[in-house]
Order: sequence, then structure tokens, then C-alpha cells
Amino acid sequence: MLRLDIGSLPDGLTHVDLTADTSEWGDVLEGGHLESPVEVSLDVTRNGRDIFIKGRAGVTAVLECGRCLAGYVFALETPIVLWVIVGGEAASGEGENVIEVPARAGYADLSDHVRSELLVQVPLKQLCKADCRGFCPVCGANLNSAPCGCHIESHDARWEALKKMREQR
Repeated sequence: MLRLDIGSLPDGLTHVDLTADTSEWGDVLEGGHLESPVEVSLDVTRNGRDIFIKGRAGVTAVLECGRCLAGYVFALETPIVLWVIVGGEAASGEGENVIEVPARAGYADLSDHVRSELLVQVPLKQLCKADCRGFCPVCGANLNSAPCGCHIESHDARWEALKKMREQR
């Protein structure tokens, strides 16, 4: 859990480094897993009951390539910007970067925010490399390892009318 100790946080700027074990996050990546602990480096500015947080979070993930199904290492990194309000309420419409903490709380739990910010950084198209060739649609061989020798004919009947028009010219 990524807990920021606000009970002993002095007014002014303080640098804080936090680490969280990813086992408590469960299986958050479909087709992959988090490989390293989450590392968070924050600059925390306290001004009375307001705490402003700016920093970075990062974790190493092993993802599955969408073309060849090979596992590959991917570094997830994201900026963190938060406003923690101790013992008060945020004005309506303040947004998702606000955490309200009861006045008696000794800590602010940043886990949910950091987790969601890191998961947004997972690429929609997960590729082990930009030029991944994937599998042969005929024999199923991994084309990144070696060419398979299969002849793949690309024929799309929807283009036949245009092909005939071009041939008539």
C-alpha cells in the first residue's frame, strides 16, 4: 500500500519516496503481470490542511505481444499530481486528482490513484517490437524467428470491380 504519512508531515516542501509490493494489487494486467515493486518519488508541499503532491511513479511489467504472444518487458511510468485535503471537502467539480482525508487520519492512501494512473500507460496495442511479424496465417510459424515459406495470396473480392475498370483503360 502506498501510504503517505500526513500526521508528521511538516509545512513546506518535503521529498518522499514510497515503494509498494505489487502482490497486493492482484491481477491488474490482462495477459501480463507486474514484475517489480511500484516506485514512487514525490515532492510534497503542505500548506495547513492542503497537501499538494507532484512526482513520478513507475513499475516494470511483463506484457504479452498481441501478434506473436511472446512476453516482453515494458516500463510503465507516469506523472503523479494530487491534491490531498485533510479534514475538509473539495469543491464540487474538483476532479479525480483530489483525495479527501479525515482530520484524524494519520495517512493518505495513494494506492488507487497511482494504480489507475499506471494502468492508463499500458499500450492498447501491445507489441514486443514495432516490426513484429506475428504468426503465419497458414502454418502458424512465428515469423519473427524465420520465414516459413508458405505462399499467402491476398485476394479481396470487394476490389474486383475497380480492378476490371483499371484493366479496361
